[in-house]
Amino acid sequence: MLRFIGLTSVAAICAIGCTASDDSGLPRRVPAKAVVTYEGKPVEGATVTFGGAEIRGAVGNTDERGEVRLWTYEPGDGVIPGTYTVAIRKLEVLALPDPEKVSPEEYSRMMNEMNRALGGSPKHLLPKKYSKAETSQLTAEVVDGGENIFTFELED
Repeated sequence: MLRFIGLTSVAAICAIGCTASDDSGLPRRVPAKAVVTYEGKPVEGATVTFGGAEIRGAVGNTDERGEVRLWTYEPGDGVIPGTYTVAIRKLEVLALPDPEKVSPEEYSRMMNEMNRALGGSPKHLLPKKYSKAETSQLTAEVVDGGENIFTFELED
């Protein structure tokens, strides 16, 4: 009896230990990559979103080559196979000026400009129609076992 309890305990510990780092219960994901260009040039710093009606979506940010590896739950984990609508957006990012590197007048001017910009909507650096899946007319079909490389050539 003691041996049975010991084996049962070992089996339970193994089961707990074996599943703790596993993402069991989550849908299977596959690698997927997108390439985004605008006016024939790679788009760096854009957010690409794959939205699914029946499945969890995926997201990623483009690099200097306009490439993005999409992820669902954590960076690098891939995309759940399925059909997606796609949104791509890049917004103007304002950086705080370094007060030690500019004159007080220049610093004040830059801060006033930033405050005005923050009071309104952020500026879209890509055509606004691509910023929402409902208006982008972009889609992607992610398949298990497929190459899953999507090219989006954005136009005005």
